[in-house]
Amino acid sequence: MKTIKRFAGLLLLLALGMCLYSCIGPVPVDVVMIDNELYFVLEEERNIAAIQVAVFNAGKKIQDGETMWALNHDLGTEVKKRKYPNLKQIKYGQILDEFPRVIGPAPLKRNVEYWVGMNMGDRFAGEVFIIKDDNKVVMPRRKIKEGSVK
Repeated sequence: MKTIKRFAGLLLLLALGMCLYSCIGPVPVDVVMIDNELYFVLEEERNIAAIQVAVFNAGKKIQDGETMWALNHDLGTEVKKRKYPNLKQIKYGQILDEFPRVIGPAPLKRNVEYWVGMNMGDRFAGEVFIIKDDNKVVMPRRKIKEGSVK
């Protein structure tokens, strides 16, 4: 009987964990080049709390990469006074009045892996991308599920 209760408890814990992950799991972001401008595009509009583009160091922690561009809030500002823009897309280097702290933008090089991360408070979007010599963007670590490509 104890074994059945433990198994049921573990099964319930696993189900709750999967539900929690689906609620706070990652949000897909596409990286596209349009007329020599780099854009980060979400599936739907979301409140953005911060955005960062950094050099991606595959063998190291993401924080070890040089920040090329970042927008965020001063942590000394009261949370109630912070404004979060509702965006579906953002152009690399775009300055938004809602974010008082700005780093960069620094020029991006060809054939270098970069990482973009967007904090949405309760959700997060992140993707690795490379700008190739032909000015096309490649997302080498993109996981595509079968049937998800239209």
